[in-house]
Amino acid sequence: MRKLTLAISLILFGTASTFAADMAPSYTKAPVMAPAYNWTGLYIGTHVGYGWSDADWGDALSGVSTSNRGNGWLVGGQIGAMYQVGSWVFGAEADASGSNLKGSSACSYTSAGPPGAVLPANCSVTVRGLGTFAGRMGFALDRLLVYGKAGGAWANDLYNAPTTATDPVNGLAAPTFAGNETRWGWMAGAGVEYAFYDNWSAKIEYNYLGFRHTSLQFTDATGLVFQNIDIQQQIHIVKAGINYRWGWAPVGIRY
Repeated sequence: MRKLTLAISLILFGTASTFAADMAPSYTKAPVMAPAYNWTGLYIGTHVGYGWSDADWGDALSGVSTSNRGNGWLVGGQIGAMYQVGSWVFGAEADASGSNLKGSSACSYTSAGPPGAVLPANCSVTVRGLGTFAGRMGFALDRLLVYGKAGGAWANDLYNAPTTATDPVNGLAAPTFAGNETRWGWMAGAGVEYAFYDNWSAKIEYNYLGFRHTSLQFTDATGLVFQNIDIQQQIHIVKAGINYRWGWAPVGIRY
């Protein structure tokens, strides 16, 4: 009898334990939170690139009318700041480059004195330096940032219109005209940037720089003879760069 009672007790205890285990709530492990990259901070960097410049010359009085296209390399640096809100990144950037964008084309201008004569020349433009200051807005996909930018631009140009012709009016060598100026205009661009290590990122971007018609006074070597010539210019740039950033915001959290 005792053995039967003990056996029944063991069976009931095992059944109760199994039922309790089945009724116990189950728990799943919480997902591990991984840090997301944050683009907020100040940065400084350097860049290299290639550009081309389209310049249109025109002046009814001097008779100059031509277009030329220059191209060449550039190298420079940039400084800026960014602030991230969610996936959106806002900021501002200024950059400057030394450049050697050169181009020339055949042209002509009218000599001084009546009745005047059309003298052949070679009109050339050299962009010796350029820069931009712009606002930036982008969308971040963790370490990848896609952005656009717009703002102001400047370019320092050297112009030459040399000729080896003789002025038929006075029999003297025709003057060679030259001029230089810093032009101001606007810019727009777009690019992608990737944070490849901690505070380091690399970017590639395209910039368009537009400059309206301006009238520039060209002078000869003596500074006594001059021509006023209107020039309109556009510059296209593709550049690659690297930035180092000092962040001030806490790292974001993603799930």
